[in-house]
Amino acid sequence: MMKNINDNIINRSNLIFAVMIIILISLSFNYFLFFHSLVELFSVITAGIIFVIAFYSHSKTKNHFLIILGIAYGFIGGFDLLHTLSYKGMGIFETRGSDLPTQLWIIARYMESISIVISFLFINKIKKYSFKKVVYFYSVTSLLILLTLYFKVFPSSYLEGEGLTSFKIISEYIISGILIYGLFLLYKNRDYFKENIYNLIFVSIILTILSEISFTFYIDVYGFSNITGHIFKLISVILIFKAIVKTGFMKPYDLLFRELKIKNKKLEDKSVELQEQNHFFSITLNSIGDGVIVTDDNGNIKRLNQKAQKLTKWSIEEAKGKKLSEVFNIINAKTRKNVETPVKKVLEKGEIVGLANHTKLIAKDGTEYHIADSASPIKDGSGNIYGVVLVFRNVTQKYKLRKEIKNKAEILSNAVGEAPFPIMLHNDKGKILEINEVWEKITGYTKEEIATIEDWTEKAYGEKSDSVSEYIKDLHNIDEKKDNGEFVIKTKDGSYRTWDFKAAKIGADEDGNNLVISMAADVTEKNMMEKRIKDLNRIYKTLSSINQVIVKEDSIENLIKKSTKRAVDIGVYDTVWIASINEDRDKIKIESFSGKKWSSISNKNTINIDLNHDNLSIYEKAVKSDNAIIINKESESQLEGERCGSIGAFPLRVFGKLWGLAVFCSKQDNRFNDEEIKLLDELGADISLGLEKIITNQKMLESEKEYRQLFEKSPVGIFKTTSSGKVKLINPAMAEILGCDSIEEAYEYYNNLGKDLYVNPNRRKEFINLLERQGEVRDFIYQAYNKDRNIRWIEMNARISSENYSDDYLIEGFSLDITERKKHQDKVAYMNFHDKLTGLYNRAYIEDMMKRIDTARKLPITMIMADLNNLKFVNDSHGHPKGDEFIKNAARLIQESCRQEDVVARWGGDEFVVLLPNTTQKESEKIMERINEKDISADFEFPISIALGAATKSKSEEDIFDVLNKAEDRMYINKFANRESGRSIVLSSFLNTLKEKSHETESHVNRMTEVAEKFGHHVNLSHKDIDKLSMLSLLHDIGKISVPESILNKTGKLTAEEWEVVKAHPEAGYRILESIPRFSHIAEAVLHHHERWDGSGYPKGLKGKDIPLLARVLTIVDSYDVMVTGRPYQKAMNKVEIIEEFKRCSGTQFDPELVGAFIEMIGND
Repeated sequence: MMKNINDNIINRSNLIFAVMIIILISLSFNYFLFFHSLVELFSVITAGIIFVIAFYSHSKTKNHFLIILGIAYGFIGGFDLLHTLSYKGMGIFETRGSDLPTQLWIIARYMESISIVISFLFINKIKKYSFKKVVYFYSVTSLLILLTLYFKVFPSSYLEGEGLTSFKIISEYIISGILIYGLFLLYKNRDYFKENIYNLIFVSIILTILSEISFTFYIDVYGFSNITGHIFKLISVILIFKAIVKTGFMKPYDLLFRELKIKNKKLEDKSVELQEQNHFFSITLNSIGDGVIVTDDNGNIKRLNQKAQKLTKWSIEEAKGKKLSEVFNIINAKTRKNVETPVKKVLEKGEIVGLANHTKLIAKDGTEYHIADSASPIKDGSGNIYGVVLVFRNVTQKYKLRKEIKNKAEILSNAVGEAPFPIMLHNDKGKILEINEVWEKITGYTKEEIATIEDWTEKAYGEKSDSVSEYIKDLHNIDEKKDNGEFVIKTKDGSYRTWDFKAAKIGADEDGNNLVISMAADVTEKNMMEKRIKDLNRIYKTLSSINQVIVKEDSIENLIKKSTKRAVDIGVYDTVWIASINEDRDKIKIESFSGKKWSSISNKNTINIDLNHDNLSIYEKAVKSDNAIIINKESESQLEGERCGSIGAFPLRVFGKLWGLAVFCSKQDNRFNDEEIKLLDELGADISLGLEKIITNQKMLESEKEYRQLFEKSPVGIFKTTSSGKVKLINPAMAEILGCDSIEEAYEYYNNLGKDLYVNPNRRKEFINLLERQGEVRDFIYQAYNKDRNIRWIEMNARISSENYSDDYLIEGFSLDITERKKHQDKVAYMNFHDKLTGLYNRAYIEDMMKRIDTARKLPITMIMADLNNLKFVNDSHGHPKGDEFIKNAARLIQESCRQEDVVARWGGDEFVVLLPNTTQKESEKIMERINEKDISADFEFPISIALGAATKSKSEEDIFDVLNKAEDRMYINKFANRESGRSIVLSSFLNTLKEKSHETESHVNRMTEVAEKFGHHVNLSHKDIDKLSMLSLLHDIGKISVPESILNKTGKLTAEEWEVVKAHPEAGYRILESIPRFSHIAEAVLHHHERWDGSGYPKGLKGKDIPLLARVLTIVDSYDVMVTGRPYQKAMNKVEIIEEFKRCSGTQFDPELVGAFIEMIGND
């Protein structure tokens, strides 16, 4: 009955929808706006109802299709509502015309089509999606779209008078394409819908596609295609309404539980299959040799196989449902601390997890097993974890074996690493397991570079690698230690080493691979040393034998003949010959030939040396270079000589001149090494010495008589003494030098030369030391006593004699008496470096001394320049002898005033220079004070004084001659500042001119200078600054020369214009003095001597200590003289008035600190 009722209801609803469609279609032709509004509002209402259904059912269903599509239709309905309200003729959003509603339509359709596709894609997903997150997503998307409309970023869809834009038309086709893809997805997931609902949705999407296509043709919003599109949309919405809204209210289970019915059916179908699989799984678990435990996703045990029950001592009934950690109790074998089961990590990471090494399982009865295990996640088809399977095995025996192997391996590894010889550990698989540091160091190869035996043999043995590899493989089949013998290996740097190998089998590793240890002793150096010793013995025997011949033979022919024969017999050379060479060095004569014969060379054969003769070019080279020439097979493409693999030609030098060649030939390639070449060179020298001995003996016999005559009649003293000082032999000339009447008298008198002959015995010791160190001494000069104890200068040349003499050695040489020559040299030397008049050093000496003393350790170095004042007047008025007297007197006084280490010299004329090492400027001023305190003129009617100037070098980079120039400049400053000299020159013109124009007098200048110098000493000014202050006193008003006489002598008050003229005189004085180099240093003080302490002075208005110090001092001194002497316009003051005036002006006109010192000075007078 209910079915009939439902069918009636459905029929009536279908009739109502049909009537509604017909009415709306009829209205659309005359009342389109009304028709449009009804259709769109129906769409909006339907969308809203679908949203409500999704909202209230999302927490009770996993139907992602309904949730996603329901939320989407809520926002689609919103955009459709805005589309309806903004439609042309509604009068709500008229300002945007027909473009805005068209844009909103396109937005709603894009959102609808895309949402349909998304809902189908997620229809069968197990994961439940957050309702709120989907709402947030659509909210943010809608807001962004509305912003594009507000800021007019969204593309135009309709243009008035033109119709639809390309964007709108293309979009409709894109939307249609998306909906077609939605139809495909719907068909693919048709099993998730009841047939009637599937059909309604399918037809609805087709009508929506037709609607979208219709909307691509209209030009006017009220056009026919627009009406057609809305009719299709109306029918589509009605079908959606029937499929979702109506079904959602009347038959909600069709939407909510359809998927459950499908799944239940599938589960029923698989139930039997699962039971069969469960039985098979159980049989499989119990058949596995390892323990297997299965847990759920909470770590509770669900299954144990029989092996797991046996190891844990838990039955399946006891363990099922318990936590894994309760049954599977594991600890760290080393620390005995509990270890967390791997199940937790598997559930967290979703991947296989294994246990760490050294893990033990403690069974229920307390039995402990070393185990190895791993745990894997159990996942469904979607990748969700719903349990863990744990597989483990008992490895107790294997662990013990591995531990034992490891201990042995560690011992072996330590032994290998610490061994002082190369060791390699390898297995029968050809893998190199270990090489020690010694192996790497010698071969240059690391373990990474020779990972296998094949790698090693290819690098070390090259072409022989295959045979060596086979040999090494055979080592794995031996049971006892094997001595492999010596092998030559090639190292990484290309050099070759000889190794003596021994190998032994040492068992097998845990994988059953046979292990062999190979040990090597590097015998390269040993073999080389043995060969070297053998070769050296052969060469030394040859040298020894030939040297015996050299000692015994007194004939050149016998010496050469026996030497070549013994070299062949003992030295094992194939051919040896010795040849002499002529004076022009273009012919060699074979003097002796031994060994295998050559076709081109024989005894007594004379051969022309020709570079073009290949077989003889080596001899030409040896003759030309006068050095040994070695030709080895590798160094020459064509050998020099027949039957020779190596050849060496060694020059024979007699008395420093090339006499001939000794030539050694061998068939052996590369026979001559550096050591053999050196020894053969020594052999050549020995043969040369033997030749010299024979030639010398022959000449000695001839010259002995001549030598005796030369010895006795030589004018040069010839001697032979012992090193202890005894005279063994002297000639008559030597006896005469010693003041003896005969040779016998000299023998008798001189028994100890160090005591009897040398004035300074240390010179004898120096002579002996030089002789022992050098073997000979040349041009040795010493002072000697003759028989009468007179001192003589002796020049000696001597050497250690080759004669043997008991414990002493003999000294032979010759001597000359150079006493007269020495006296002459001393006289010349003194004259070269001393001034004839004063006896002081001269300019040449002081300049040389300046260069020698100019070192950092002598800093500071001060130079004083001195000059006699008024000497020209003395010379002109009293003659040069009188002037020379003053120069000598000045030299004496300066010398007396200086220290012993100071160097005093006459520079020239009336100038002197004093060089003061390690002396500061302050210390030099004390020396100058001592000089100034002395009077060099005595009672002479005309005053003579010394002008002094000093400068100091305090830094290494300063030029010492520049320092001397500074001292000279300062001397001239002192000279002009001195009363008796400078003033007579400067004031003679200045004061005369100035006193003719004004009241300035010489007495004013004298008083100022005297007070200034006194005040300068009182305030501790330097000597240099006091000189400047004296000069400043003389010249401070020189600028008044430019002031008219009428202004200078005016008794009344000066006009403003006149005062400006007077105020210009400091600047005029500055310009005058600045242009004169000798006075430029005081120009600045002259410029500012009318400045005032408070800044009200002129010409610059300087203030305080910006005013130069000497200008501030001069202002006080000048004012004091005016106060004391008065002026035509001002009377003189007494001391009390002067002091009060200075106090009154202190801090305004004068420097307060200097005023205080000046008052203190005049108060003490």
